[in-house]
Amino acid sequence: MTNDISNQKLRGSEKLLSAWKNRTLTEESVREIARALDESPAQVLGARVVGGSSATGVQLSLSYEGDDTPRCGNDILFWLKWHRVHGGEMHPPRIIIDGTPFPDLVRMELNFGDVTPGLPDIQGFDGQLVRGGSFGG
Repeated sequence: MTNDISNQKLRGSEKLLSAWKNRTLTEESVREIARALDESPAQVLGARVVGGSSATGVQLSLSYEGDDTPRCGNDILFWLKWHRVHGGEMHPPRIIIDGTPFPDLVRMELNFGDVTPGLPDIQGFDGQLVRGGSFGG
C-alpha cells in the first residue's frame, strides 16, 4: 500500500516538473513553428514573442488570399498538434473573412503557448476594467 501512495506522489511531482519545464518555449518548439510557416501559403503580417527572455508564447497574424484561403485549415491543424505536444493555453484562433459567398481574403491570428502575461489591461464596452482579457476570443 505504501508503494501505491509513493507512486501517486511521484506522478504528481512529475506533472509539476513537466509544467515547470513547459512554462517557457524551447528553441525546438519555435523552430517547429518556423518550419510550418515556411511550408504554409500564408503571408505573415505580424509575429510577437511574449514573456521576454524566458518566452512563454508566440502570437502570429497570418493572411491568406485567393486559392490559398482553404489551406488555412492546415495551419489550424498544425496549431492543434503543436499544443498537443508542447502544451500551453489554447485560445481559439481569431479568423476574419472578407468576401461573400467565396472568401477573397482570410486573416487569422494564432497564439502558441501561453500569451496571457502579455495582455494589457483594457477598458470594456461598459467602462469596466478588464484585466488581461480580450473581446471575441
